[in-house]
Amino acid sequence: MSESLQGLHYHAAEDNTAARSPESFGRSPGGADDAPAMTFTSNEGAARYYLDQLLQRDDRAGMRSLTEPERPERVPSLVVESERDLPALGTHSLRFSQTYRDIPIFGAMALVELTAARDLVSVNGKLGEAPGANPVESLSRAEALEKVADYTGADIPAESGVGARLNFYKKDDDGSWHLAWFFQELPAEPPANDNDADTVDEALLGHGFGRRPVPPSFNYLVDAHDGEILFCYSAAPTALAIPARCTGIDENDDQQAFFGELVAPTSTTCRLNDPRRRVRTYDLQFADINNDPPDPDFPVEAPDSDYGVTNRAAVSAHANASRVLDFYNVVLQRQGIDDNGMDLVSLVNVTAASMQAPPSLLNAFWFRRRMWYGQITKNGRLVSLSRFLDVIGHELTHGVIETTSGLVYATQSGALNESFADIAGVIIKNWYEAPDRADVATWDWEIGPGLRADGRPLRDFADPSRTGHPKHMDDFRPLAPGELPGRSNDQGWVHFNSNIHNKAVHNLLTMSTNGARVFSVEDVAVLTYLGMARLTPRATFPAALQSVVDVGQTYFGGDVHRTEKIAAIRKAYQLVGIT
Repeated sequence: MSESLQGLHYHAAEDNTAARSPESFGRSPGGADDAPAMTFTSNEGAARYYLDQLLQRDDRAGMRSLTEPERPERVPSLVVESERDLPALGTHSLRFSQTYRDIPIFGAMALVELTAARDLVSVNGKLGEAPGANPVESLSRAEALEKVADYTGADIPAESGVGARLNFYKKDDDGSWHLAWFFQELPAEPPANDNDADTVDEALLGHGFGRRPVPPSFNYLVDAHDGEILFCYSAAPTALAIPARCTGIDENDDQQAFFGELVAPTSTTCRLNDPRRRVRTYDLQFADINNDPPDPDFPVEAPDSDYGVTNRAAVSAHANASRVLDFYNVVLQRQGIDDNGMDLVSLVNVTAASMQAPPSLLNAFWFRRRMWYGQITKNGRLVSLSRFLDVIGHELTHGVIETTSGLVYATQSGALNESFADIAGVIIKNWYEAPDRADVATWDWEIGPGLRADGRPLRDFADPSRTGHPKHMDDFRPLAPGELPGRSNDQGWVHFNSNIHNKAVHNLLTMSTNGARVFSVEDVAVLTYLGMARLTPRATFPAALQSVVDVGQTYFGGDVHRTEKIAAIRKAYQLVGIT
């Protein structure tokens, strides 16, 4: 199989240093030996210089061809996508996307990590050589959209394709370059393979909830010359307030304390709107999501600050969403789901008659940048899925991934998308609910306990085989040659294969030497969160290992046991066949 894009990787620790200055790369071509020390006026300028230097030294001709020695500021036709501080590491990162002739290259990105002094710490990227495809389209955007409609059998409104852009796309199987129309969030699901009817149910078992009651939303890459459907994947894995301290009984019969708001200074009426965290919770009152119901006029109300048992679903959703947000804010130093303080909106009591007879709906999901909760019957009453903190941590982390690495929701990158969501869900649940959060021996490793019809959990982090999932690369399930991701194969078995990476991280959490844990819970939370954030959209399992190692090189930079800890990370992954 041809590598779709070529990896670019560097970490200063590999040169036995904490960071590299520009002078350590030597003078630029034609520079005098006694020239003054190089300084940068911006982080972007520094990052581009280091990329140029690394590419010039690369052994691969295709990578060297990306450089422009006379104009390193253009190397290699990169556009800054985002910048963010990494407080846990004391560094700063820039994420670039790659273009060619001003056309984006699908999945091609580079992340550069700098010190405060703008010295180089690390680089991680996937880049492509000059695409060998005609850059002038033969098919119009509208004609390409018709190809998707023909392929899916869906009636796609013309306006759905207005935002499509041309991309260069390199196929995994044969390494061929294509100019493609990139359509996002089309209301058209790929057709299921009639020969795979028996696998549809198996694919859904990977998720455990069944199909999500949301309109189809898929991304497509369509050859801009011959109309071939090159690739497709799911786009949906989703006035001044006066704070008031509130209480209420949740779906687990526990009393919770949380913040809402007073409707007015002279009123005792409270609403589930936490103005400090920007968390709001609404009750859809069993409206059908397929009918695109409007948001209620205001968050869930109570006559005073004690919600009692009047809306357990909303109390659970509000309290648990706040916990997830607090974990990201305090432990991982991320400002909300999008790292920019976005409002966190939850809607409880959701139904979808097309999927399940109301009022039940066995699903909870992130969609359209908010959380939606269905409910099931338990002990004679409806119980909201908002009771599961691990499920909420998982789903909200899809939002975090969506606004950081943007892991493509198909095949290995999709499995990593699911795995990093599982990792966050398990850690956050036990952070708040384990008898001793610091002692993983006291942890509950089940994800969605009791949610399968036979009483088993959706997944078991400690023993994936318990739920019929793999725990080693020997059992990795690939797509068949030429098979595209779709519902009948769970987007390339993302929920199935994700368990291999889950087990690697379980190894990290439980690994010990001489009776002592090698890593603290906070260590693993930081390693996996920042490891995910530095991945490129089409990342593979080995890329995830390297990314976590790179974070560890910096995170444990002042630790006398850094070498042993990096070796332990590699061992945790090696035990599941990821090297």
